[in-house]
Amino acid sequence: MRRFDRVLVISPHADDEVLGCAGLMAAQAELGAEVHVLYLAVDGMRHYGLAGATTYRQRLDEIEAVRGLLGFTFEIAYGDRGLTERLDTLPRRELVDLFEHALNERRPDLLLLPSFADYDQDHCAVFDAGFAAARPIAQQFGKWLVPNVFMYEMSKIQWASEPMPRSTAYCDISAYMGAKLEALRAYESQHRPSPHIRSEDSVTALATLRGAEIGVTRAEAFGVLREVL
Repeated sequence: MRRFDRVLVISPHADDEVLGCAGLMAAQAELGAEVHVLYLAVDGMRHYGLAGATTYRQRLDEIEAVRGLLGFTFEIAYGDRGLTERLDTLPRRELVDLFEHALNERRPDLLLLPSFADYDQDHCAVFDAGFAAARPIAQQFGKWLVPNVFMYEMSKIQWASEPMPRSTAYCDISAYMGAKLEALRAYESQHRPSPHIRSEDSVTALATLRGAEIGVTRAEAFGVLREVL
């Protein structure tokens, strides 16, 4: 597997990184890459399928558990601010500035963004700002140009009003599928039984389909926005 030096994952909420690219994250961490997750909105709130509300403390504990499983560092941009499902209310300029700062500070050679093909307004807002932040400006002008920019997917984006983007990059996660599912279970407030889109069955089914597309048992697929060879 190709090894990156520094990987930055932008995750609208705490669980999106696991659903979309936990296998790649675990593989890169094992290879020695610095993997960092920038979470946007992390809040205590009520969720479909849970009897009571989760607390902000519970969500932080879940992130710590997942961090220990996958081997990444993290930061939270909007913690306990009530912005879950409301990131689209923030000025885009604010999000672009936030992401540009993260890119210039961390200088990743791989940036992972949520897919634009998503009904969740938070994911769309994060993609749009992340795409703008990663625009190609030569480094001699003082901005870090990320050489590789990918979009990660998750099973929920099959509910789409427009044709789905075609996956053009794959990561064999056969050896890391167990870690991906364990990380999903560690997000106790988000994990659901089948047939929910955040069930282990749903996540495994998508990984199995993507694996079959490249002749392996399990895989994660990505849309490529930029790749410098």
